[in-house]
Amino acid sequence: MTEVERQLGDGWRYLRLTPAEFYRLTPREFQIMMRMEREHLHDELERAARIALMHEQASRAKRPKLSDLYKRPTNEHNDETLADKAEAANHAQEWLAQFTFESREKNKERR
Repeated sequence: MTEVERQLGDGWRYLRLTPAEFYRLTPREFQIMMRMEREHLHDELERAARIALMHEQASRAKRPKLSDLYKRPTNEHNDETLADKAEAANHAQEWLAQFTFESREKNKERR
């Protein structure tokens, strides 16, 4: 089996790429897709492990509450994050305002 045949098989096995789709990709694109498929698999396994831990914790608790197992991020938290980012952006703009940037043409004229 040649290297291309092996990669064609991996493309079908892991990415469900048809031969036509496989041959339209560059080798770099194919490698990126394979790497991201591995990362996706690890994400799924990690998610399954979290669910198993939640089940175990729920089975050990006398009367578990949803908040004991999972705390969903609130909009308030997201709003605070956005407000913090906006404040940081304003601070950066104020800091940059102290500098004057001239175009190269103006800088050459000054010389």
